[in-house]
Amino acid sequence: MGSMITLGIGKMELDWGKNNMFNNHSCLFQKEDIKMVPYYYSDDDIEYRKGLSKNIKSVMRRLDLLGYSLHDIEEIFNEDLKSISELDNISIPISFNDYYNTIKNIDINSINMASEEYDYNYDLGEYARKCVISEINKLSTLSEYEYYDIREFLQNLHPYITLRILSENKKNHHLNVIWRYADVVENGWILEEDIIPKLDTQEKILIVTEGSSDTDIIKKCIKLLYSDIADFFDFIDMEKNYPFTGTGNLKNFVKGLSKINILNKILVILDNDTAGKSVYNDIKKIDLPNNLKVITLPNYKDFNNFKCKGPQGNSIENINGKAVSIECFLDHSSIDYEIYVRWTGFNDKLMQYQGNIEPKNLLIKSFHQYYKQDYDFTKLKYLIDYILESWISN
Repeated sequence: MGSMITLGIGKMELDWGKNNMFNNHSCLFQKEDIKMVPYYYSDDDIEYRKGLSKNIKSVMRRLDLLGYSLHDIEEIFNEDLKSISELDNISIPISFNDYYNTIKNIDINSINMASEEYDYNYDLGEYARKCVISEINKLSTLSEYEYYDIREFLQNLHPYITLRILSENKKNHHLNVIWRYADVVENGWILEEDIIPKLDTQEKILIVTEGSSDTDIIKKCIKLLYSDIADFFDFIDMEKNYPFTGTGNLKNFVKGLSKINILNKILVILDNDTAGKSVYNDIKKIDLPNNLKVITLPNYKDFNNFKCKGPQGNSIENINGKAVSIECFLDHSSIDYEIYVRWTGFNDKLMQYQGNIEPKNLLIKSFHQYYKQDYDFTKLKYLIDYILESWISN
């Protein structure tokens, strides 16, 4: 029978391979996910051996960054339908919504593919086919040939499509996704070091910011709030790593990247202020590749009415798009000083002032001193979620 390697949730197998012929799923995991996991055999025999195990909610976040968000998998599913139709002249009478609604409602806890009910080659394709056909009325009258076609189509779907859908069911959120690789390692088909989780360069995302404070804050927040995806991100700040600072030169930097066919995934983050908006508007005119995205920091409701000081005296104003830097998202209650925006230079093109938050340095110092303690992350979580969603929806 050979040495088996399987990816599954509970006793439900999503993908399997044999000996040295298998899909590498290490990108779903991190090094700390190596642990003793249950291996299920016939007669309800369970052995605990080395494997990789991660909660399905964390795997869902990783899938989103790997290009398997809900939007992505719908496109992949429809492309597969189109491909089989054009190449093999086969029409599969099933839509993505049909498949999504059926798979999402599968009760994983009721499945035991290690039991005698399933023969040795019974896999997720078989189970999904059985579920889909039984649940979708229009498939109940399939001919023998149509039955075979849909079976083949479902068996050849990428397992991450099914896994991503299963992660949408809250009843599954307590379950772990497990990659059971012990057999192929112990029997010499592959070295364990070759499947220890490590993302490829093309799977990682390089975040480029205007300054070192932006880089430090975003990096620490991702690690603290979403440690399960922190390994996806590398960072570079223009202040330290580019000889010509300033938002104008950041535009030239982006323009240069767009012309050299870079393979890396890059996300450039500009301040949501007058200078940042001006550069962002210029960059929008550049034809950027899909792996290069430029965003500004987001608007936020608390910034609609913010204390300001400038040529016209003191005022309460909306600083979104005029003076929002990363310090605006910090915990302002962590320092005992008046916090305000000071209006400085005037931008003739946008017909508005540029603003800077004060006291900027004290806010940054307070973050680094207290962020692991009693610190209000409300605005920072909003910021990190916005950054993640901006990339995923790219």
